[in-house]
Amino acid sequence: MFRIKKNKPKISADVRSFRTVRRLNINRPYTSLKIGVAVGYILLGLMSASSSMFGIIVGALLRVAGY
Repeated sequence: MFRIKKNKPKISADVRSFRTVRRLNINRPYTSLKIGVAVGYILLGLMSASSSMFGIIVGALLRVAGY
């Protein structure tokens, strides 16, 4: 007859094995980019300006084309 050990974790079907979790933590598919707040605002402004310029160019081309 087997004895049940105290504080043994329950087995669940939806929990990943420790080895899989560890492998995912070691081989991350991406790394987070740490930038400052000011640089983030500058990048956000650049993206906003580029999308605005694209809209202006498309609108001008449509106007020239006669739409």
